[in-house]
Amino acid sequence: MPKRMQDLPEEYLTHQRALARAIGERLRLRRTILDLTQEHLRARLELAHVYVSRTQYSRIENGDTLPSADQLIALRMILGVSFDWLLLGSEDSEKQLSKRG
Repeated sequence: MPKRMQDLPEEYLTHQRALARAIGERLRLRRTILDLTQEHLRARLELAHVYVSRTQYSRIENGDTLPSADQLIALRMILGVSFDWLLLGSEDSEKQLSKRG
């Protein structure tokens, strides 16, 4: 664990891990609905000038790390979802997602 993370409260770290897992699950769900491989999605990210290694993207989908702001913006556009759904999994956005899929 990086030194700067060692002094953070456990509740914060637990919340961050849970958020990363939830976002990763939603990314994987939407990617599979759109019938995209991780490699295809990474290629689309590169077209948006957002560069993510294969390992880094896998870590995001597995919930090991949170995506950065530029990655979230590009993923939202590529996957055709709202920030609410991507970050919070809101119900209204899930209804919209099933209509687009």
